[in-house]
Amino acid sequence: MSAPPPAKPRGSRVACSLRTSDGANGVFSVYPGTEAKTLDRKDEIKWDKTPTGPVTQGVFTIIGEMGMTGQVILLDQAKWDALQKSKLVSHFFIALLWGGTPLKVVDDALLMVKRGA
Repeated sequence: MSAPPPAKPRGSRVACSLRTSDGANGVFSVYPGTEAKTLDRKDEIKWDKTPTGPVTQGVFTIIGEMGMTGQVILLDQAKWDALQKSKLVSHFFIALLWGGTPLKVVDDALLMVKRGA
């Protein structure tokens, strides 16, 4: 028996930061939807310079009414690539915002890519 999903998201947005191998930094936010376990929108990535290399690091944190909630998730290149290839990025953000287990989504993405799904 699983716990019921939260009635409200854990924060007002997920603040995201990406860094590429060539030193470019990008930021964007992801916002929760009005229904449980949904996303409203994802901002376009704003880069400080045009990236020419792959993303090597991603940092994600939930921003609430009073600022950061305290949880910061750091993903390396392999984990970010697995989320992209397996198309589980939105599931990762849903898990972050709606009280799921985002690192389980990352583990599932790694397993899917390893199996060739």
